[in-house]
Amino acid sequence: MIIISISKRKLKFFAAAVLAVFLVSFGIYQIFGNQDTENYFELVNMLRCRDVAASGEILEETAPASESSDEVQIFDIGKGKVVKRMKATPMIQEQARKIIGSITGMYAKIQPFPDKGYIVKIPVNPALKVQSQYINASVDRIYVIFTDKEPPIVLILDSSDKPFVYNFGWKTDELEKQLGFKFVY
Repeated sequence: MIIISISKRKLKFFAAAVLAVFLVSFGIYQIFGNQDTENYFELVNMLRCRDVAASGEILEETAPASESSDEVQIFDIGKGKVVKRMKATPMIQEQARKIIGSITGMYAKIQPFPDKGYIVKIPVNPALKVQSQYINASVDRIYVIFTDKEPPIVLILDSSDKPFVYNFGWKTDELEKQLGFKFVY
């Protein structure tokens, strides 16, 4: 039989250290653990509550290929409506693929939608199967969010319409030129 001798002082110190680690871990989980889920639902609801057009919402249900599946839409966040529609050209779709390929990580801020700005919905035809450390999904459309205060970010919906917001490294100058739209904040 082995007898371990621990002084009361060391035992109290050990118990306090274990309690401190537990409390810090629990606090971090409370702050960040549920944050993503809450933000995703808030994000989807925010997009779905906007009056986009008489025909539907900017986050329409994923449907089989139809005429509207190749339509680029520019949504003005401040006005709450689509301000321009156009057919997706191969060059615009190539810009979307470049954006997806240049994803650098998850968008870390709590609220990705500003009061003013634009959301550009770009279809990706055919759908692009993306596998990286940040995303593993089949992408058939992206939403590029432009604001006056930050570089653009991209919103991608997975197959269950759960939104993921990412930073990306691709410069959007060519995309903006292809869209032929003046972003005024």
